Amino acid sequence: MRSYLRNLTFGGLAATGMMWGGNAHADTLTDGNAADTLALTEVVAGLSQPTGFEFVPGGRMVVTEKGGRAVIVNPDRSVIDIGTFDVDTGSEKGLLNVVADPDFASNSKLYFYYSASDAAGGTNLDRHRVVAITLGSDDQLDFSSEQVLVSGLRGPANHDGGALEIGRDGKLYIGVGDTGCNSGQPADPPYTPTNYFGTCLSNGNGKILRVNLDGTIPDDNPFVGVSDAVACGSGCGTDPQSVPTEAARSDIWALGFRNPWRIWADPKTGNLWVGDVGEITWEEVNILAPSDGGKHYGWPWREGAQGHPASRCGDFTPGGGDCVDPAYACLHGGSTPSVDGDCKSITGGVIVDSCEWPSAYRDRYYFADNANGRLWAMDVTPARDGLVAGTREQIGIADGLVTNLQRGDDGDLYYSVIQAGNSYIVQLSPKTREDCPAGGQGGQGGQGGGAGSSGSGGTNSFGGAAGTSSAVGGATSGSGDDSGCGCRAAGSAGRSAWALGLAGFALLFARRWRA
Repeated sequence: MRSYLRNLTFGGLAATGMMWGGNAHADTLTDGNAADTLALTEVVAGLSQPTGFEFVPGGRMVVTEKGGRAVIVNPDRSVIDIGTFDVDTGSEKGLLNVVADPDFASNSKLYFYYSASDAAGGTNLDRHRVVAITLGSDDQLDFSSEQVLVSGLRGPANHDGGALEIGRDGKLYIGVGDTGCNSGQPADPPYTPTNYFGTCLSNGNGKILRVNLDGTIPDDNPFVGVSDAVACGSGCGTDPQSVPTEAARSDIWALGFRNPWRIWADPKTGNLWVGDVGEITWEEVNILAPSDGGKHYGWPWREGAQGHPASRCGDFTPGGGDCVDPAYACLHGGSTPSVDGDCKSITGGVIVDSCEWPSAYRDRYYFADNANGRLWAMDVTPARDGLVAGTREQIGIADGLVTNLQRGDDGDLYYSVIQAGNSYIVQLSPKTREDCPAGGQGGQGGQGGGAGSSGSGGTNSFGGAAGTSSAVGGATSGSGDDSGCGCRAAGSAGRSAWALGLAGFALLFARRWRA
């Protein structure tokens, strides 16, 4: 089988000069309620393959581009180059994501996920790195401060992941793809995989990893001290049952993913929402509760809720239980009466719950499809631990490849799009804002330990009303909950008052090829 996506490269697309505010893109909202209720505003255009962005104090946005460049977009929409990484840009590789430290206001620390070039010491067995770097007072990355937190991640081809998120527990979560070697369709009768990396514990590929912000391993990671674990061979197609066991990689938090390149941490529940791109038939949203460390999410044994018996995962991770099926799966091609269709390549998203948004579009999970540009919203369960079947609504369609979605500190939705010669970032907001209850639309609260003073009123300057009342920061335990309006986690301690960072990238799901 050929790769599920086309190995396009966007290396020839250069920035054409930054533009903003003109709605130059051709994104459209769906006629009816969406178009009548919501509006699109272009934040910045002329980018070159944006792969992630993060709001940081001062109303600024840090953006990464696949080719290695990182920039800052200022509130006045001016753009500053802050540094360039030496990256391998083959296939889906490159500078793939950025997220800010919860204490960025005091330490100016940023975390990046990138594919190191051969010249920078990268190899196919050790291609991807997660690093911490300080942004200097001169708005330049201090590469002499670079600290490698995670390495040893294979990257010979595609399925390179790139997700970064700081959870409510203050830990850094990392989504890593399974490197390609497409496994085919988990079917009945079950097939034989051609890529086992997601199901063995001796490597970090096909996993969600979890580390402390200094790169050390949390004591409560599920495989700490496990010395006799299912291991992978030297190649992705080597059956783990044919090789000796090895020590488990201690930074693994969860396994059984194909390409988990978007993670969002819900500041209210601590749940991780993971968009995992499928092979032939299904796209997935997986929801990982804080207690779900060590679980196996199916790949390569299952895709959607199909394939080998769910008990197959327990054969490879003894004590880990059955394969965990996704919270939501949608079909490639047409829908059925009980299953959504029209999916090709999922871009995981976020819950928009701003009290300023109309009730019809509030408390819904917004996600997209990279390959066909669809933007959807679905109702979430009252406990925010699932999606309500039959509620998916198409909000609109983008004029290119949707690489990421995230909410800003103003409560609005932002997403990035790859378009030939003119990539851009767009804001989705209500045409008429609702009045929030007493307490105001405070800044987004913390996701980690430490005092939550940075969770005071939002000042995101890219559009929409800034917070006018200060939100309570939250307890040092990091538990916190809503303050003022029941729309945003203003009290989860320690996270900056800025939007959770996006991760994305242009190539990741450009177009599928099938056998």
